[in-house]
Amino acid sequence: MKTSQDSDHTKTILVLTDFTKSALNATDYALFLAVQLKTNMLLFHSYYISGSEFESSQIVDYELLAQISKLNLEKEMNRLNTVINADTKNFKPRIDYLSEGGGVVENVCSIIDKKKDILMLVMSGFKSHSNDDVLFGTEITEVVSKARCPAVIVPEIECLRL
Repeated sequence: MKTSQDSDHTKTILVLTDFTKSALNATDYALFLAVQLKTNMLLFHSYYISGSEFESSQIVDYELLAQISKLNLEKEMNRLNTVINADTKNFKPRIDYLSEGGGVVENVCSIIDKKKDILMLVMSGFKSHSNDDVLFGTEITEVVSKARCPAVIVPEIECLRL
């Protein structure tokens, strides 16, 4: 028999990351929320796959991009699990990860549509200072407007350090 508390455990917070300092801050905040709300976490990274003729003519090793994405996600998952395991009192969320090639907005919407357990989306929000941080700086509005779940935008400033 499922209780309302059991159903809370099946909910998941989808956490977007591009492995920047801002995204790390958002991931830490998402972990804090997951513990408080007794939900699981799904770390997600979208590596870009070109659709244009110009970019397609450039040699890009998409398999390498996928491997790098997976390695970075595993590293982040292990960091978060270390934090969770150090805490003996609180709920310990299950942390999974997923990476997909393509656009962030399309991938996020697809994940939310396919996985019916997404409680909310957490991502970093900041003013883009350089081309290194363009991923979330330019797509926040589109993700928030198209995602079919609540979104939490975590400010660039370090608001919580785990």
